[in-house]
Amino acid sequence: IQFFAPGVPQVYYVGLLAGENDVENVKKTGEGREINRHNFTLAEIEQAVKKSVVQRLLRLIRFRNEYPAFDGEFMVLDSMDDEVRLSWLKETHICTLTIDLQINRTVIEYRDEAGRMVQYKV
Repeated sequence: IQFFAPGVPQVYYVGLLAGENDVENVKKTGEGREINRHNFTLAEIEQAVKKSVVQRLLRLIRFRNEYPAFDGEFMVLDSMDDEVRLSWLKETHICTLTIDLQINRTVIEYRDEAGRMVQYKV
């Protein structure tokens, strides 16, 4: 949702790299907030960016940064109680996020450069 909301999305690096809770760091420091403040080594970063979930997130970030509709009008679309639908429109560029909360499915639909509607399942 945050990538479709107005404003600049914020992503913490631990989330970006699909990091896991750092229980050892909490034990070592005694500070509960250290659970999600893992200090990644270069090798860990290189390994993390190979993960499918990280690749999909990077693709979503690039899409959010580059797709022209995000410089246009934002709309919250009518939807059923068990879904969320958000959309952006600028000239011929449109993208719509549909989240089905019942089956936990998220789809982005957008118009590509050739004018075709494309679906991307997140």
